[in-house]
Amino acid sequence: MRIITPSANRLVGGLLAMILVLAVAPLSLAADVLTIEVDAGEYQIINRDQSQLIKMEGFGYLKVPGKPMLPAKNFLIALPPGARARSVEVRGIGAEQLPGTYQIMPTPPILPLADAPQYQELVEELQLECQENNQTVYSSDQAYPKERGKLKTLGTLRKYSYVSVSFYPFSYHPQSGRLVHYHAAQITIKYNLPSPGTAEAQRVDESKRDNLADQRASELFVNYDEMKGLYQPTGSPREAESQTHDYVIITSNTLQSAIVASNFLDWKASLGYDIRTVFITDPEIAGQAGVDLAEKIRNFLRYNYIPWGIEYVLLVGGCETIPMRYCYPGGSDVPTDYYYADLSYSDADSWDSDGDGVYGEYSQDSPDFLAEVYVGRIPTSDSTRITYTLNKLVAFEQDTGSWKDQALHANAISRFANQDYDSVTFVEGHCLYSIEADLMNGWTISHYSEQEGLSTSGYPWPALSESAFINDWRNGQYGVVNWYGHGSWSHVVRMVWVWDDGDGVPETDGSDLIEQPAFISVWSNLDDDHPSIVFAISCNVGWPEPQAGGNLGIDLLTEPEFGSSAGIVSATRSGCATADWFGRPAGIDAICYEFNRYMITELRRIGDAIYDSKFYCNQNYAWDHYYEYRNMFGLNLYGDPSLVREGVSGFTCGDCNGDGIVDVGDVVFLVNYLYKNGSAPDPVQAGDCNCDSTVDLGDVVYLINYLFKQGSPPGGC
Repeated sequence: MRIITPSANRLVGGLLAMILVLAVAPLSLAADVLTIEVDAGEYQIINRDQSQLIKMEGFGYLKVPGKPMLPAKNFLIALPPGARARSVEVRGIGAEQLPGTYQIMPTPPILPLADAPQYQELVEELQLECQENNQTVYSSDQAYPKERGKLKTLGTLRKYSYVSVSFYPFSYHPQSGRLVHYHAAQITIKYNLPSPGTAEAQRVDESKRDNLADQRASELFVNYDEMKGLYQPTGSPREAESQTHDYVIITSNTLQSAIVASNFLDWKASLGYDIRTVFITDPEIAGQAGVDLAEKIRNFLRYNYIPWGIEYVLLVGGCETIPMRYCYPGGSDVPTDYYYADLSYSDADSWDSDGDGVYGEYSQDSPDFLAEVYVGRIPTSDSTRITYTLNKLVAFEQDTGSWKDQALHANAISRFANQDYDSVTFVEGHCLYSIEADLMNGWTISHYSEQEGLSTSGYPWPALSESAFINDWRNGQYGVVNWYGHGSWSHVVRMVWVWDDGDGVPETDGSDLIEQPAFISVWSNLDDDHPSIVFAISCNVGWPEPQAGGNLGIDLLTEPEFGSSAGIVSATRSGCATADWFGRPAGIDAICYEFNRYMITELRRIGDAIYDSKFYCNQNYAWDHYYEYRNMFGLNLYGDPSLVREGVSGFTCGDCNGDGIVDVGDVVFLVNYLYKNGSAPDPVQAGDCNCDSTVDLGDVVYLINYLFKQGSPPGGC
């Protein structure tokens, strides 16, 4: 990869030129250009079912159901501070027509995970769309795709401005079978900068002191090393910047007593979090501009997440108290809390960028999905449940027992092979097997799969049933529970092909008998002795509007005695999965896999894990379809976003770098944190050596006195 970045002189020159232009024209922004060249790398063409699939290391696919599935990769490119992309051009380099002819396999149809009343209707709608796309493209010899790439998203990661640009290294002509390969691409980004001296320019400059996203930026942006120098702070910080609140609770004043009655606030403070509770009636929120309470809450977060240093946000209250944002990507509405995590731009420039008052429309609005803050919710306005839930989360995080490296899985069938003559393959929760094989080495695992009926699971696990699964969960001790199956607000079901009319094809029109018994429901006999982190690969389990019979996702977290979850990721409406997990991972099952990877392998907190996994999948496995937005919006976290799955044991005060030893390395680490935008001690309280509840120069002096002048040990004052 070759990067042509704007030099400091060029930036200054551009600003001076802009000042001259301002003398004769009412311009407010300066334009500049960034050019990057990216290599395609090696590829492999594989024959599959009389067609071909192209595989490339590090590339996903351009996935429009029914259209040719060709390699694609999204490059995340950092821009100068405050820059906003004006245009993006992707130009292919080194075109080469490959010898021979090819039949590139199409992208398969999307597989919804809706409950029974919706399921068949959605399947037929999506299959028809897939067939129409297929006919349109494969009956033509026009190049597909016609461009070598495009702008996918633009946004921010806290102080960092960036764009995500797609590169398509192949061009396919379906009728003739011609395939053209491009060895590289040149990406040219024209962007605008804030005018010097404006409030926006001042805000951008002040934001450079925020270092909470530095590590993520270094991992995500292909040109981070070239751009990081532009993001270094200059000058002295304002006094207001010393006041930080890295954990913010948003609730109503009527629910505050329920929060205070728990031991949650004391526990989080003991871990070093500076918690600030803000009521929806406080001027910080009520005084914001906004068409409704949701926009006012989001604007409050947008204006304060950098000055306050906010990293985690906990919404305490049901959606009737703390609203979700109802989005309309396609199909029905989808309520989401993602709206409070992706804070890049104002609603008018992101979540409702077309200005029609309808949020989250696919291809019309432009959220970027890279979270500035990590958001969770206690999804009830019942005070007793709130206190119960918060105390349960504290007890879970304080427990560092080995039982947390135990997992329970339930794998139901979501679609039989050639069901209703649709030619779709047999589909079940293959991702659960991959999670076990790839991520849970050394774990104790209990798992169940469908073993009844005329077509059964490919995994010879114990038979899945409500009694087997629920009894195991109630009597066992599991840190993680993942399941796969069609869901609703009240239950999740198996699919059992009981009887066939003789044609060997499973049919849902009444010709065959296909039963759907529940394996978990709001009426299941569960308990809360050892609550688990739960990921539900199902539709509607996280339905937020209160139902008379209960809400499964909400009750698993908040209902005393029944609450077997210490945090649940579930869908507020219908979502979709992939029909080819091992060949083309995508959908909710891919997000589940990546969530477990972040949480287990990388030891991320559960809020970090769900938002980072959704963004990763959107960048690497996404469908070019409105159902991609349904998955992004629909999956939400009910629970504490800062929760540590493996638990938090005691820490050594003064061990700032976490290596288990208090030595001069900790002095250097603390100095870097305080004065060079280095990482914070984890937990921050490990740096409070003199016990004054503040990490500052006094702690550096205290630590030096202990190490070299026989002073008192850190934390011993």
